[in-house]
Amino acid sequence: MKIVPIFSDRLFAFHYENEADNELGRLLKLWNDTSYLYQFITQHRDDGPKDVSILALINQIIENANDIDNRLNEISSDESRSLEEFFRPLHNQEYRIVELSKQKGRKNYLRIYAIRISKNCFVITGGAIKFHHLNKQREHTQKEMKKINKCRDFLRGNGVFDSDSFYEFLNEEK
Repeated sequence: MKIVPIFSDRLFAFHYENEADNELGRLLKLWNDTSYLYQFITQHRDDGPKDVSILALINQIIENANDIDNRLNEISSDESRSLEEFFRPLHNQEYRIVELSKQKGRKNYLRIYAIRISKNCFVITGGAIKFHHLNKQREHTQKEMKKINKCRDFLRGNGVFDSDSFYEFLNEEK
């Protein structure tokens, strides 16, 4: 597992072994793949909205994925803006700054999970389509929670606890 830059020194993503893309790229491709979306939605139809057709839901997810991509591009390209506009603490009851805080960015049913290194510096760990309220109740979201914990443990195990130690770690990995 390695960390790759997405937008200069502000947004990064994990790139896992045996994956062709980093997590942001992988998610955006998946969320634009109509075959994958059809299979996912039909498999999780009981969790999804009942009053929306599968085709409408596929189109909404694709549109939302593109909105997320555009929003991250806009924020990251403007030095006066902060990624905190998109990412929020994973746990809604987290009101103080926590070291290597687990974060989520969302658009309707889509979630991007990340670890906050410092103000305006995040590493994406994964993401999910989330129809159900609680992450621990669905296998695919449980998998993402395990990934975010594994990534945070990886960072801690490599002495990362703030932006200085993070950039030092990245320099050593080159």
